[in-house]
Amino acid sequence: MTSGYPLTRQPIDLGRHLQLKNRVYFAPMGIDLGRDGCLTEEMFGFYRGIIDGGCAMVVLANSAVDASTRLHSGGLCLYDEQHAECLAPLIDYGRQHACPVVVQLQHYGAQGNRALGGGVLLAPSRSAPGKRQPGVRVMTHADIRAVCSQFAHAARLARQAGSRAVQLQASNGYLLSSFLSPHTNRRTDRYGGSPLRRARLLLEVIEAIAEATQGEVDISVRLGIDDCLGEKGQQPALLEHVVPALQQAGVSALMCSAAVRETFHYMLRADPRVHALLVQGVRHIRELTSLPVGFAGFTGSLAQAEALLDLGVTDLVGMSRALFADNDLVNKSLAGKPGSVNACRFDGNCFRDKSNPRLDRVYCCVNDKYKRPDSIRYD
Repeated sequence: MTSGYPLTRQPIDLGRHLQLKNRVYFAPMGIDLGRDGCLTEEMFGFYRGIIDGGCAMVVLANSAVDASTRLHSGGLCLYDEQHAECLAPLIDYGRQHACPVVVQLQHYGAQGNRALGGGVLLAPSRSAPGKRQPGVRVMTHADIRAVCSQFAHAARLARQAGSRAVQLQASNGYLLSSFLSPHTNRRTDRYGGSPLRRARLLLEVIEAIAEATQGEVDISVRLGIDDCLGEKGQQPALLEHVVPALQQAGVSALMCSAAVRETFHYMLRADPRVHALLVQGVRHIRELTSLPVGFAGFTGSLAQAEALLDLGVTDLVGMSRALFADNDLVNKSLAGKPGSVNACRFDGNCFRDKSNPRLDRVYCCVNDKYKRPDSIRYD
């Protein structure tokens, strides 16, 4: 039986340069197997497994756009020729197997690692009253211009490596996201105030990339739609004018995400209430635009993906943990063998690995390729 999942099987175009063979993509997941900012053989092997497994697109997570912004020593970078050269074989492999590799460009902002990034973290505003953030500097207009140039340079390098698309990380509390949110952006200049003014940095980055790449690279945005902070933070309703502005700026697709550092614990386990909140927010965003809209959040099977597509919640379904647990989930399911899938437990332990000083990579509870050692246990 191979006739199931008719909506999931449908191809879709993203922008001018990407044609996806189905509606499932590997959402960005930092697995931290890089070395000196470069893609390693081990990392290539991991993504090769994801590409061979049948998904339509891979979003390569968190390529830092400058040496001054890092989070994990095993994270990727994209600010010099060596980084681009290391990415090229993976991008070419994806092209050969009808699974385009999209490079996510990242500036960590105030959530970066001071020790790795040179000691100074950038933020739109001073921290909220009662909170101290050592080493954080409020961005000047010169800083903003420099960041725009960094993103543009990284996008040029992505194109040099063979990619036809980049994704801007504008969610989860990182720099671009921190400008969008009223929780972290209390500026009174042209980069603060209304939601559209808070989006100015993101729009200027998009403009800088489009100019630098001469339209040869599609630009999608991973958009933080809910900080999970209630009225204090970003909410879908605040993006009513921002989403149309992104479409007008030439963005090819929007991939929705939720939570920031203070609330990321909500995303560790598959909480039905959090999932419902995210789905409701994605529906709202989709009503604001004709762009393709996707999201990743607790989707663990093609049956769930098909249901989301059938309900009109989304145009694309992102999976990270589910495909991490079984790289072949898509192929197995499309071949009529969903019962053979190693299902993700959504216990959040892979995310806990990232901050575990005893570990040098992210492991899985169920995938024998990189199963977590028995000596590592979480409560």
